[in-house]
Amino acid sequence: MRNLLKSEFRKVIYTKSFYGYLVGAIFLALLASFPAAYSIHALKSQLDGASLMDPQLVAGVYGKAISGYLFTMILGIALIGNEYQSGQIVSTFLATPQRLKVLCAKLVVAACAGIFIMVISTLIGFGGAYLGLSHYPHAKAGLSIFLNLLLAAVISGAVISIMGVAIGALIRNVKVAQVGAIIWLFVVEKLIVVFWSTGGKFLPSGLIVGMLNVHIDLKSSESFLNISTTNYFGVGASIALMLAYAAAFAFIGSWITLRRDVD
Repeated sequence: MRNLLKSEFRKVIYTKSFYGYLVGAIFLALLASFPAAYSIHALKSQLDGASLMDPQLVAGVYGKAISGYLFTMILGIALIGNEYQSGQIVSTFLATPQRLKVLCAKLVVAACAGIFIMVISTLIGFGGAYLGLSHYPHAKAGLSIFLNLLLAAVISGAVISIMGVAIGALIRNVKVAQVGAIIWLFVVEKLIVVFWSTGGKFLPSGLIVGMLNVHIDLKSSESFLNISTTNYFGVGASIALMLAYAAAFAFIGSWITLRRDVD
């Protein structure tokens, strides 16, 4: 198993795409976190309760630093999907006939790589949020938001990359799987939150907010612009549900890998 893990780690760290995913995650984290404080300040006349005097809203600004998780799913998809698409998976299974061992190694490596990407991008994104908030000296947040951010970065990095591996095993066309992941995370989940806010707390993005323990309630004259996380799960429940996602997707990936023919 140790040699298998080493092999999978080499496949990750010796490919340029891994560093591309890291740069992409950092870019998204900065893009979301740095202008967040200004955006809230600019919209305070349109959103009731939008004030950087509110520690929860300030915590929400710092929470934007975790926005790079999309690239951990893309990484997980590529980790197994590229091998299926290129046919390299055949030689991998010939070298290690126990497919479950191969999948377990890929899941472990994907989780570790996802954690690395998320911790680095989140720390840099946190710095971006800090710089954005530096123009508003009255905006304060406690130490707990930093600790919650690191916790959420570690768990989301591991879980979402594992979800990516399962998706890559299910959909062998890497581009289709990755575009589908982007559409789901950036479009479908956002629409669910807008039109069914209660359901949003069960989604991975909602559980990440729950791990951050950020509870905000902003009202607008247009009801579909309302933002509320007051009914989201707490830290413990969010972690439990994220781990349940990981277990479910790991099972799905295992089931598919063990039963599907390769050519």
